[in-house]
Amino acid sequence: MKKAVVLGMILLALGTLAYAEGATVGFGFGRTTFTVAQGFSGTGAPVDIMQGWGISDWPPSTRQNLDLAWSGDHTAFKVTGYLEGTVISWVNIYGTLKLMPDMFSVMIGRFDGDGFDAFRKTSPHPLRDVNNGNVGRFSGWGIIADVAPKDSGFEAAVMYRTEDPTGAAVDGAPGIAANVASNVNLGASYTVPNLLKVAIGSDKDTLWPAPGRNIFGRVEILMVPNLTLWADVAYSGLDLPSPAPTVIAAELAAGYDMKPLTIAFAGKFTSANNTVTTVNVWEVYPEVYYNLGAFTLGLYAAVSGSDVANSGIGYAVEPYVVLNDFNLRVSFMYAGSTATGAISEWRIPVIINWGF
Repeated sequence: MKKAVVLGMILLALGTLAYAEGATVGFGFGRTTFTVAQGFSGTGAPVDIMQGWGISDWPPSTRQNLDLAWSGDHTAFKVTGYLEGTVISWVNIYGTLKLMPDMFSVMIGRFDGDGFDAFRKTSPHPLRDVNNGNVGRFSGWGIIADVAPKDSGFEAAVMYRTEDPTGAAVDGAPGIAANVASNVNLGASYTVPNLLKVAIGSDKDTLWPAPGRNIFGRVEILMVPNLTLWADVAYSGLDLPSPAPTVIAAELAAGYDMKPLTIAFAGKFTSANNTVTTVNVWEVYPEVYYNLGAFTLGLYAAVSGSDVANSGIGYAVEPYVVLNDFNLRVSFMYAGSTATGAISEWRIPVIINWGF
């Protein structure tokens, strides 16, 4: 009965949206992966070749999306649902009050995946994009006040994170005002057209009672057509007691579209210090792909290492082909490490990422 009621509500919403001005509806696969075959080699590695859902670099491996949105002159509403297996998570359910249209808005509800990312940035890799620990993402239950005067290039927002109204202490502290207030997120950016964009802010890596506040800054270069180039740095753990680690994380991302050849790159450096020891980790992710019209040929790679003794260098290489009309990618991935006794892996994933 409950399923019928939910289905009826969705169909009613779709029927209403179909005739509503400023309304959109979308369904799709989100980074869903089916592995045709997977194998391992090395000490203690499984012997059998594996196959099926559940083998993915983007957990969970299967996800279907439902997006509903409506926008008017003074109000708006957004709902995003992720169906992961047989469980649906409503990652975004929020309304917007445009108190001063084209200048000042207030958003109320739940924000998560692609909900409010005005101050978050990802690399230009076509599928396996890289972000610097999600710095700049406003997520959880709460209220966001956003100031963005039209054509000014300026935007600033503050999020007051509240407890989960269902009673679960998941997206905020459990009802104690002082604890909830410790989860405030802040961000601001300024864009000089065709020159650069600068963003600064502070948000939470984790939630109360160990919120791990960070501060971050980012510079994005806009002066070269078809070039993506930005760098950001975040310092995390400001309000955690010793010996909890403080972390410095920096990312450089670049991409250049030469039509039909495109080059993408991301490099990251992370240094974690817990007053006893410091661990430094570096990562690089080059990718190149060539669009031939009906399909695209590409090559992705990943290399990483640290200053931990005997950790070795991790690596992965993945040539792939994309059927452009369907955004369907078939690849061959091989990954391993130079560390003694490391297990290497190969797999043939089919990555589904399309919708309407």
